[in-house]
Amino acid sequence: MGKSKRNCRRTEDEVLIHEKAVKMRKMTDEQLVHYVEDRVAKAESEGFNRGKASVGKGTGVKAFIDYIKSAKIPGVGAVTISKLIKVADENGYI
Repeated sequence: MGKSKRNCRRTEDEVLIHEKAVKMRKMTDEQLVHYVEDRVAKAESEGFNRGKASVGKGTGVKAFIDYIKSAKIPGVGAVTISKLIKVADENGYI
């Protein structure tokens, strides 16, 4: 076993992380699997909802393409923009 830090020498964040890690180590296999699956489901849901919300705000691939068409970005010319549009169209992003 490695040398452990004394609690008095841990920062607040380290103490919280340590407590979480101890709690997870004490979980049964079944509890651990459910915990991880729940976290994954929550992350996927939040990502989906964030993406859904951003569509309504005019962001996303189409908004990005509209922006780069009108913006003057050094080093990004008409050829690069047309390549980006072609890739986005071929892969179903727009």
